[in-house]
Amino acid sequence: MKRQLQIKNGIVHGEWQGGGATPVPPDASWLFLDVTNRPDAQVGMTYDSSTDTFGPAPVVVRTLVTPSQVISVLTAAEWQIATTSTDADVVWAMAQFQLAQRVDLADPQFAQLMAGLVSKGIVTAARATDIQSDLMELANA
Repeated sequence: MKRQLQIKNGIVHGEWQGGGATPVPPDASWLFLDVTNRPDAQVGMTYDSSTDTFGPAPVVVRTLVTPSQVISVLTAAEWQIATTSTDADVVWAMAQFQLAQRVDLADPQFAQLMAGLVSKGIVTAARATDIQSDLMELANA
C-alpha cells in the first residue's frame, strides 16, 4: 500500500493511502510526497524540502478566552471593585468587557484594560501579570 502526504506552505495537511496511481497536486502551491517507507512522517508536522526532513507540528498559541474565564481568575474583591467603580474609564471598560462574547488577550484593547486597572489601583502590576498568565494558560489548555 502506498502512502502520500499532502504538504502546503511547509505544513502536512493531509494523507492519502492506497494502491494504484497516487493523487496529483491541484496546483503548484502543493507538494505531494511519497512517504510509503517513512512511518515517522505524520499529518500536522512541518516539512523542510531543502533537507527532506519532517519536524514537530508548529506551536499555535491561542489568545481567546471567554468573559467567564476572565472572571474566574479574578478575586471576588477585584471583581466587586471593578464593577462598582464610578470612575468613567473603569465603567466604560467594564461595559465593553461585559458585552464581549470573547476576549482576545493579544488585542491592544485588552492590554489597555489591564493597564487601566493598574493605574486606577484596582490591581497591582504584579497581580495584572498573574492574571494575564493565568488567562493564557486557560486559553491554551
